This record gives sequence, C-alpha cells and structure tokens, in this order.
Amino acid sequence: MAGSRIGRLASETAVYGISSVVGRLINFLLFPLYSQVFPPDVYQPVAILYAAFIFFNILYQHGMESAYLKFATDRKESDGRSRAFGTAVLSVSLVGLAISTLIWLLPGPVSSLIQLDTRYTDLLILGGWILLLDALAIVPYADLRLRSKPWTFASIRLANVGGNVGLNIWFIFGMEWGVRGVLMANLIASAVALVLLLPTLTARSGRPDGSLWTELLRFGLPFVPGGIGYAVTERINLFFLDVMEPLRAVSLYDLTPEAYPELHARALEYGDQVFTEHVVGVYGGIIKLAVLMALFVQMFRYAWQPFFLQHQSDDDALALYGRVFRLLSLVLLTAFLGISFFADELVALPLPGNRTLIAASYWMGLSIIPIALLGYVFQGWYYHFSAGAYIKGLSKYFLHATLAGSTVALILNATLVPVQGMWAAAMATSAAYAVMAGTLFLLIRPHFPVPYAWPRVSLCLLLALGLYAAWTAVPALQAWYLETVLVTAFLLLGARLLDVSPASMKDAS
Repeated sequence: MAGSRIGRLASETAVYGISSVVGRLINFLLFPLYSQVFPPDVYQPVAILYAAFIFFNILYQHGMESAYLKFATDRKESDGRSRAFGTAVLSVSLVGLAISTLIWLLPGPVSSLIQLDTRYTDLLILGGWILLLDALAIVPYADLRLRSKPWTFASIRLANVGGNVGLNIWFIFGMEWGVRGVLMANLIASAVALVLLLPTLTARSGRPDGSLWTELLRFGLPFVPGGIGYAVTERINLFFLDVMEPLRAVSLYDLTPEAYPELHARALEYGDQVFTEHVVGVYGGIIKLAVLMALFVQMFRYAWQPFFLQHQSDDDALALYGRVFRLLSLVLLTAFLGISFFADELVALPLPGNRTLIAASYWMGLSIIPIALLGYVFQGWYYHFSAGAYIKGLSKYFLHATLAGSTVALILNATLVPVQGMWAAAMATSAAYAVMAGTLFLLIRPHFPVPYAWPRVSLCLLLALGLYAAWTAVPALQAWYLETVLVTAFLLLGARLLDVSPASMKDAS
C-alpha cells in the first residue's frame, strides 16, 4: 500500500529526526552560548575549521557509506553483507589514519592551505583526530539505517550530542579553554559514539575481501570529486570571505570605532585582518539559523536512501516516489517561510542579564538567512533526484551535477564575495544547489521518469516566494501573529495544491 509505505518513510524520518533534529537543535543552541562568549573575530577559527572539515570528510569517507549501502542491499545473504561491511570499515580506517597522521606531522602547511592562523594549529591537530573518529562511525551508522534500526541510531547520536554539549559547557566555563574547548569536547564526544557503535562493528564485520574492495571503490570513488564539489558549493564561501580586504569589510558593514570599540582594540593588537575575521565569524555563526531547515533535509536523506532502495521493485515505485516529492516540497517551502519570517524574533529573544539569544554583534548577518534557506529547498530536491542514480547504478551523474554546481559556486564566490560580502556568499551557495538539482534531474530523467507534477510544484514555489516578497515589502505583516497566519495559510493551500492531504495519500494507496 502506497499510503502505508509513505507512512513508514515519515515515521522513520521522524525517528532519525530525533537525533538529527534534537542534535542539530542543541548544536544550534550552543551557538547562542558561543555568541555570548566569543566575539565574531574570535569565533572565526572555529568557523574556518568546521568549513574545512566538510572538505576533509570527503577524503576520509571516499564514498564508502554509499558504496556499502548499495552493495549490502544487493547482497541478501548475511555473509555477503558482513564482508561488505568489514571491507568498507577497513578502507575507511586505513585512509583516515593516513590523513590524520599527515595533519599531525604537518600542521603548518595544512593550516596555510585552509587559511587558518598559525596560532590555532593545535586546533587543527585535534580536528584531524575528530575526523578519524567520525569517519570510523559512518559504516556502522549506515548499517543501522539499512537494517531499519532508527532507535539505536538515534540513541547513539543523541549520546554523542549530549556529551558534546555538556563538555562544551565544562571546558568553556569550567576550564576556561576558550575556542579550544569546542574542539576538545567534539573529540571526546566522537570517541564516546564510536565506543557505543562497537557492538555493531564487532557483530557485523566480516573478513575483508580484496575483490569486493575494488568493486566498492569503483562505485564509491565517483562520490569523492562529487563530494568535493558539494563541499565547494556548501562552504567555499567562507574562504572567499576570509580574503576580503579589511577596509572593504569596514566600509561594507560600517565597522566604525564608535560602534565596535573592542574590535578596533583587537585590530591594534593583531592587525587589520580582525575586521575580515569579524565578518567571517558573523557569517559562520548566523548561518546556523538555517540549520533548522538543513536538519530536516538531512534526516529526510537518512530515511530516503534505504526507503527507495527497499521499494525499487514495487509495481508503483515511480508514482510512489512522485508523491514523496510533492510532500517533501510542501514541507521544505513551509520551513523556508516560517524560518525566514521568525528569524528576527528568534535572535532577539531576551535572556537574563540584559542579553539576547544571539549576541547583537552577529545580527548584521540576518539578511542572508532567507537566501540560504532557499538553497536547502534545492538541496532537498537533489537528494530526492538521487534515487534514480542509485537504483540505476549511475553514480557518475552525481559527479556531473556537483561539478556543475561547484563551478557556479566558484565563479560567483570568486567574483562577488570579496566585494559584496555575506549576501553574495549565501546567494552563490543557493544558486549552486539549484544548478546541482537541475543538472541531476535532467541527467536522470531519461532513465528514471518519476512523475514530479512540476506545474503544481512550480506554482507552490511561486506562491511561497510571492508571500515572502509581500512580507518583505509590507512591514505591517512583520508581526508574529500575522506571520503565523501567513505560514498556516500557505501550508493549507499548498497541501491542497500539491494534493498531499492525508485523504489523498490514503486514496493513492
């Protein structure tokens, strides 16, 4: 029954979301803590490091998560799955250990490569070991998803997040380690998660197979340049912001001595580069508001991959995937409006001590949030389109799509960001995601003709953009109760327009 299958996808998305939503939300709530303790220019090395982590993660994982999901699904017998598991884990272990050792031995050159000040090379070394521990966990996590163990998956992820939060508070306030406490907390929390995954590692791991490893690499390696292209799309903007001329940052954001006396005092000590670091820190921090939408896209991906693989042989698979796309579009566009409308109110929530949820020094970046959110709509579509590439074994199309997107991101970042700053950085990322989604759709369409109901979806997208334009143009609409009415009205109208009401889902079955 289509309705029950979509219901299962929704329920597993919700369970995976327990870890993703709560985890991302708690990590988002860490940023208000950071914003009270770290001025934007002090937060900058954390933003740069975690941007670099996205690039490094691609190399550490080298496509083994996707390759394991594909080959374990194809091999129904337990021995075949265990050999695929053991081979993938060994591959990740050897590659990850080699890269982390290289970072440990050559922190100076690697710091220069990612534009990290040499004052923070110890943070880079900690980051290398965090990346290794996280990489070792990817195949066990993928196995839990494949075996439909969302509660185990969620429990371990939540333990990781809870430990990370507690250690952050202890190291920053109790030990007064500053930004170094952020990395140390992450390292210990990642180690705890890996320990909790040991039962899966020991029970599921079979003897590594050299010939199978070659097959895994053949499927997985195309994800490496594609993944790097994705990383370019997602976070290369921070590095282009980091090369903005300090005086340009001062004029663009009116960083006057009267408004920012402490920033100018640090400039006297460390040099004018702190003005650029301030902008990077603001962008790297305030973009976390968009995580409220990114977390849904991520939890959908966790549930979507095993879902479409398990139902690829169903008689109505294409129609089923089309209904999922309409429902996904409605949720993403509703989130786009809701978060865009309420971002200003959220950051200004009052806290004791005459503070706000997000320190006012970060508010100058709020205008980028709607642009970034729109990018996550296209990212969600991209993940949905990926079903055809997985099922038909056309992983090379991921490379084509991500290279197209990353080319757009590089061009826009290089030409606009150093001059126009944060809005251009967010716009470049969103434009790149749109190109990625569009390219993957066009390449997959001849091989996998899912009925996407584009006229309905396009009309719903235009409706969302029109409501946002009206909200921007009419300040009287920018009251929380009217914003609530607008979001609710869009949700109800969009559900009718896209035919994704509970009744229509039931009828579709």
